[in-house]
Amino acid sequence: MEIAVAHYNSLVATPGTTGGNKAGVATLEAFPSPAAMQAVAAAVGFSETAFVVAVRPGVVAVRFFTPEGEVDLCGHATVAAFSSMPPGAYTMETSTQGALNVSVDADGRVYMAQVPPIFRPVPDVAAVIDALGLDAAAIDATVPMTIVSTGLPDIFVPIVSADALHAMRPDMAKIATLSTAWDTIGLHAFTLAPSEAEATAECRNFAPRFGIDEEAATGTSSGALGALLVHHGRATSPMVFSQGRGMGLPSRIGCHIATQPNGTISEVQINGVADMCGGQVVAVSDTAT
Repeated sequence: MEIAVAHYNSLVATPGTTGGNKAGVATLEAFPSPAAMQAVAAAVGFSETAFVVAVRPGVVAVRFFTPEGEVDLCGHATVAAFSSMPPGAYTMETSTQGALNVSVDADGRVYMAQVPPIFRPVPDVAAVIDALGLDAAAIDATVPMTIVSTGLPDIFVPIVSADALHAMRPDMAKIATLSTAWDTIGLHAFTLAPSEAEATAECRNFAPRFGIDEEAATGTSSGALGALLVHHGRATSPMVFSQGRGMGLPSRIGCHIATQPNGTISEVQINGVADMCGGQVVAVSDTAT
């Protein structure tokens, strides 16, 4: 069988320009086998490819594959998948995260809900510092290094400045080892002293455990970062996160966090835009559903 895959630049800083994180989107009548979807994702070669099946009006099922394997959720591929849909409210059914609300406004901006955050401590802060090739002085002590998940867990590492953020020399093998040991997707480094005045934070994301050395834009991690910052009183909603500058792929992700009167986070949402930038057809032999 042949599967058509549209290419997108997702979470671009400025619509109509280069930048953002590339994502593949395959719109299908039914899911092929996981082996077939894995083969397609590997052939496309982007950090994630989304496979989309309409269930009924307003409800779509989506599965996400990296070149190395299936992942539970992907923010930038979700934005890509919904960016060409008509404006309105949708329900996205996922393999493990249940049903998530997604909406598209009249300008094509996609808003994606995530689950409330789960926080857990980092078992070995020194090992993280070593994996990033940093001195301890580069760590921002005003925000604790934390593992956070709003759907996918990442290690969140606060850095004192944009210069220090971009001076890091990450060791991908060490990051992959820590990610496997602590059951995280990867590592999300950020600074609250960004190079762009309009940004709340500037970020870099590394996920070598899944074959992704560095991503230019990471939607799921942006929701978790927003939750971490609000939880510790270091930012207020709405927020804007920049990413990809050092890769020459400027990206921008909006984030909204809602809290209950007692401060408990009740809603996590990210938003952004995507531009279609091409496509391809991939032939696969596995047609099982």
